[in-house]
Amino acid sequence: MNLQPTIFISSIISEFYDLRGALKYFLGKSGFRVLMSEEPDFGADCGIDSLDNCKNQIEKSDYYLLLIGDKPGTEFEIDGKQTTVTFEEFRHYIRLVKAGKRLNFIAFVRQQTWTNYTNDDLTKIHPLQKDLINELLNNTLFENQKIGRWRYTFEKFSDIITTLETNQNGLFLEATRKASIYKTYIKREILDIYKFLIEKKSKTNEIIAITEMVELPELNLDFLNRSYVNRETAAKIQGLLVITSKKNSLVRKINRVFNYIAQGEFSRFDNANETYVLPEYIKLIVQTLEILEKIFDNANNTELFNTIVKRDTDNFQINGGEYMLVKSIFSDLKLCIMKLSVLVTCFNENWYDIEKRNDEFYSYRGGVKNINDEEAKKYAKYYLNK
Repeated sequence: MNLQPTIFISSIISEFYDLRGALKYFLGKSGFRVLMSEEPDFGADCGIDSLDNCKNQIEKSDYYLLLIGDKPGTEFEIDGKQTTVTFEEFRHYIRLVKAGKRLNFIAFVRQQTWTNYTNDDLTKIHPLQKDLINELLNNTLFENQKIGRWRYTFEKFSDIITTLETNQNGLFLEATRKASIYKTYIKREILDIYKFLIEKKSKTNEIIAITEMVELPELNLDFLNRSYVNRETAAKIQGLLVITSKKNSLVRKINRVFNYIAQGEFSRFDNANETYVLPEYIKLIVQTLEILEKIFDNANNTELFNTIVKRDTDNFQINGGEYMLVKSIFSDLKLCIMKLSVLVTCFNENWYDIEKRNDEFYSYRGGVKNINDEEAKKYAKYYLNK
């Protein structure tokens, strides 16, 4: 296997020009080096002919993707028999595999071509293309399994993408390695962020969310005129604002997670809607971290909160408008801890994804402590069950 998995796309260029370009973009985005003879990065040797160049590149590849339509492309003769470049590329693939090379294979036949083939309609499908499909269906390479079992039909680009994303052909097992790497990084960052938002009691080692430490009561306060509140409530208000203003390291972690997601490795093609979509857990990550960003921005940039923190705890006054803003931070933080608990549990228990939600559900914009990973994971599950 090459350090960067390499895939050779075999077909005539004229019939599949647009499709080849779309596949190069899609597979390149997924982490492949894509070899196509018409591209400048093909790596051709000017000292040999085009067919030999193609054979050399097939030998350097990890995957061989064959596209078959009605037309054969330029014909030429070998040993007195008519053939084409695509046909000879396929035969070279067969020889390589029989010689012991591990070369993954998948073939796509245009649906109309398949219909013409099954109807034996040589007015629509060229005889050489019929011969190529025959060889595809009848060649036996792997323990009496005909390679034609990896033949799929397609009408449009989205049909090919849907097939590639099934993992049935081994193609995307390597292609998704970048997403797997980024997911590992995100998992680490999310767990660290979560651990910043929970505490361990020094005497009992009990884990507790910081929102449970500073649980704010409901107060009936005048919206404009300040009223005295007791020392315990004052301490909770100030403690909450201090906690949320000292999370600069979390902002850096949040930005790293956004950078991993922005690479586009988690996008998947939705065949029904012919568009790219994100998994639900990625949507939840984005939503949760945007709420956290809003919390930290408010706590750091609002002069009002700075004055509240400096007020005398023993003679503390606050009005209803101020308290409403503080309670808003508290509610948002509590919501984030709940969502992070879902994400930590999702990663820890290797869930494929979380429950699908309407997009409106995600529309809200807005150094690690002495808690080890296992304690944080255990607490996440406990928190969800409370």
